[in-house]
Amino acid sequence: MDRERLVDETLMLLPTLMRLVERPSPVEMDEIARRGLATDVQVSPGHIQVLIALTRGPRSVGQLAEELGVSPPGATQLVDKLAEHGMVDRHNDPADRRVVLVDYVAGMREVARRIVEDRRRPLHNAMSKMTDVEALAFVKGLRLLARSFGAAAGEEI
Repeated sequence: MDRERLVDETLMLLPTLMRLVERPSPVEMDEIARRGLATDVQVSPGHIQVLIALTRGPRSVGQLAEELGVSPPGATQLVDKLAEHGMVDRHNDPADRRVVLVDYVAGMREVARRIVEDRRRPLHNAMSKMTDVEALAFVKGLRLLARSFGAAAGEEI
């Protein structure tokens, strides 16, 4: 196995994969604007991660930070920007009023679901061609890459 060649191929593939998940397409942004949720929003990959996490239900900022692998202040910045653009809001947890939850604003859940589904579909199709062992190895490799890049950049992982 030629490791250098695999490293080069990985470097070539990563930008292609990131274009798939990075930012909402112009069509998606038009839909967001049509719903009156945002007009000039600049959505980063971190914002997309928050939207993906919220598809599984409301989350506290601490939970979002943990799921995204960022610091709580980093998660707060992401949530602040999405709230500023009218995509999410904060409310008290009915089970524990001390906890503040982040969730989509009305109308955003369906938009976010489609944004996420448009990104999940090609990944699901590709991973369905893998055995369970290959899929686990693939995700394990991505986790190792993310941790290594984060540690190299001084980010909290």
